Amino acid sequence: MKTDLPIKVLFERQGQSLLPFIGEPGARLAGVDVVEVPAGSRTVDCVLRLERDGLTWYRHLEFQAERDPDIPRRCFEYNARLVLHYSATVVTTVVYLLRGADRDVADAFRLYIGARLVNEWRFDVVRLWEIEADLALAAGTAGPLGLVPLLGGGDRPAVIRKAVRRLAALPSRRESADVMAVLIDLACQRYDKGTIQRLFRKDSIMQSWLYQMGRDEGEAKGEARGEARGQLISARTICADLVKVLHPRVAPRILRRIEACTDPDTLRGWILECPKLSDTAFVTLVSGKRSSGTARSRVSQPARAAGRPAASRKKR
Repeated sequence: MKTDLPIKVLFERQGQSLLPFIGEPGARLAGVDVVEVPAGSRTVDCVLRLERDGLTWYRHLEFQAERDPDIPRRCFEYNARLVLHYSATVVTTVVYLLRGADRDVADAFRLYIGARLVNEWRFDVVRLWEIEADLALAAGTAGPLGLVPLLGGGDRPAVIRKAVRRLAALPSRRESADVMAVLIDLACQRYDKGTIQRLFRKDSIMQSWLYQMGRDEGEAKGEARGEARGQLISARTICADLVKVLHPRVAPRILRRIEACTDPDTLRGWILECPKLSDTAFVTLVSGKRSSGTARSRVSQPARAAGRPAASRKKR
């Protein structure tokens, strides 16, 4: 499961309500940063700026969905550079998203001379599957509900359905839409299309932040690299995410073609047709649209019309 991106955005947008899940109950979230540290242009996942009782400190989060034995060394490096960056205390936490991602991974960065331990730097660890989904369902806030599919017992359709109902009952539509998108994204990686359609309404899928995120990303990159480039990135992101949700069975066959498309209008057409067509029809659309468009452009109607009068004049 590719869980890193939705969880990053969930913490960026709903960080305050998620603080108890990372060992920071009672703190106030004062800001969220995505920090580029000078380590081969690597970017840390998420940095929360926290406040309590007049104190300010930072909680650096690394989200890990796959096993990586290099996590301790990498986090040690990130932490040292972040401390220098902020000139403040930075606490690093590795948030393991899927069972097995922590297998045989050390919980500290250790340096030895021979068998002698000469230095040890420890980091906090959160394993989401060790937190019961009932805790998120009882939280009364939107953010924790987005974590439900990764929490203990939260992978069952009945529990996800409870999370959907809780979200629908919350007063803030904006917050609910943010979290609903994460819920949809994680559930789509676990269940087939039929189950997804029973769990979520189509309008919830279409209105989720994944597609708004594509628009936001396009706008941000458009400012830096040109509006057209930003629109293209946005359209690709939206189209790819919709295909993963609505046509997961055939998604691997067409995602490369979507990524290779350089025409925002073509991508927008695919986006509009995506919810309407069957898997087979949508594959046909994406696979054949470009070639048919090229054929039409080579033989235009005005050229044929112009040829007929010329022939008639020759007969006279």
